[in-house]
This record gives sequence, C-alpha cells and structure tokens, in this order.
Amino acid sequence: MDERFERYDREAAEKLRHRLAEGVLLAQGPMGSVLQGEPGSADIPSALWNVAEPQTVSRHHLLYATAGAEVLITNSFQANALSLQRDRIDRRVGEMNRAAVDCARVRGVELLLGSVGPCGLASSLHGSPEFEQSCAAYRQQAYALLDAGVSGILLETFTSLAELDPALAGVFDVADGMPVLASVVIDEEGRLLKDGLPIESALSYLQERGVDAAGVNCCSLSAAARAVPRMVEAASLPLMVRPNGGAPIGYEDGAVQWGEHPDAFVQACDAWVKQGVRLVAGCCGTSARTTCALAGLLDKL
Repeated sequence: MDERFERYDREAAEKLRHRLAEGVLLAQGPMGSVLQGEPGSADIPSALWNVAEPQTVSRHHLLYATAGAEVLITNSFQANALSLQRDRIDRRVGEMNRAAVDCARVRGVELLLGSVGPCGLASSLHGSPEFEQSCAAYRQQAYALLDAGVSGILLETFTSLAELDPALAGVFDVADGMPVLASVVIDEEGRLLKDGLPIESALSYLQERGVDAAGVNCCSLSAAARAVPRMVEAASLPLMVRPNGGAPIGYEDGAVQWGEHPDAFVQACDAWVKQGVRLVAGCCGTSARTTCALAGLLDKL
C-alpha cells in the first residue's frame, strides 16, 4: 500500500458502503447556516469556526447526533486553498480540515463524511490553468480529510459539470478506493443551476465516473419531490436527497434567522424512502429539529 494512504479509515469506508446498499441512512443537517445563526456571526466564514471556536462546531455535531443522525458531515465545505485565500484565512489546508474532522468526532457515530464544496473556479477543459488549479485544490483538501480519518468524501452543492469535472479528478487522484459521494443543486425543473443539465444526465455522468452515491442538495422540497422519481429511473447507484429549508427570513442580534418546517420534511421523506432513496437529511435552513423529526419517521419505517 502507498504509505500516503496508510491512515485512511477503510473499515469505516466499508461500513458506509454496506449501509448505503442495505438501508436508509440519516445524515446530519447543515453546519454553515446553523453557525450563521450564532449571535454576531453572520459574516464569519464557516471554516474559521473549526479553529477559532471548535467547541461550538462540536456542539452542533453533537446536537445532530443526539437527534438521530447516523452520518456526520465535517464543517469543511469551503476549506480548500482557494476559498481560504479568498476569505483571508491564514491557515494551512491540512490544519483546517483536520480541525474540522476533530470537531466532528462524536462518540457513538462511526460514519463521517468530509464535505468538499466548489472552490470558485470552474472549467471542464482539461489542461487549462483553471482546471489544473481547481483540481489541485480539491486533491489537497480531499487528501487532508481522508488522512484525518473521514469515512468518505462528499462533494456537495455543485451546480455544473464544469465544477464537478475537476473536483472528481482531484478527489479520485487521492481516494485510493475510499468512497466518493457527489451531490448537485437543481432548480424547480430538475436542472443544474448553472449549466441547465437535466438531473438524469448529471446522474448518468456521476455514475459513469464511479461515485458511490449521487443526489441533490440545497434545492427546495418541491424540486426534490419532482426530481426523485426521475432520479430513481435514471441511476442504479444509491441516491441522496438533502433539500434546504427555504430562504432566510431575517436577522436577529446579528445572526441569520431561518424558517424551519420539520413536518414538511417528514412528509416528503416518507415518499423518498418508499421510492428507494438511501441517504436523507436537511440542508441550509434546517437544524437538529428537522434531523430529529426525520429520525422519528425512519424509526417507524
């Protein structure tokens, strides 16, 4: 085995694949929007919390686990080199991502996904400076997360193939057989936000690239409800659905406030699970309240 990959948690990786194949997994909700709900935090980059206020990040992970989440997701969505530079965070990528993993170490939860979001550069033209720079950023972050012990990498909130192509290239460079999951954002018609690609084509592309699971996140509940039957028909790999809770409703004490409707998520999730979705959760604008409601539904099912 390549000594670079010796610390990868391959036992957890196999458990993740087994659980995706055999049943329905409940993942935690968002980190970014709940951190924005902390007093005076609206303009603080979410990745900075991992080193500046790690106890707060750990508290939110613990809330999700207590609510019933079986899969935790690191607070590393924008912890790649390009995003850290943009946010003027003078920390090394390895340090930031290891801190995110450490914050998500919650007793009793074995499965941990390393969150990787778009780096801000998009180009599917192999060999272009933008492609190579973004590919390197994804490669560096994915390795940092896997070396720190995550069960797999979650590429999330991607809006076009131009964003996904270098991300997948970079992550697979260092995955060494570890699970890679990918999730896109769609509009009400089931099309990727930036390039207009229909969800069926996006899933076919992801399946051909060899991801372990694919799906949608940060779309509306209604968009997810319309897309799930199409997703089930389009792909044979495990599917994920993590819609958002809608737009922010205002500010209070310098913190973003969101409306949250756990009952609506429960009703929608009941249909998703019956249609064959394997991983469910809420995205931006939800909290442990929604996670708890979904856990109650899955217990009944």
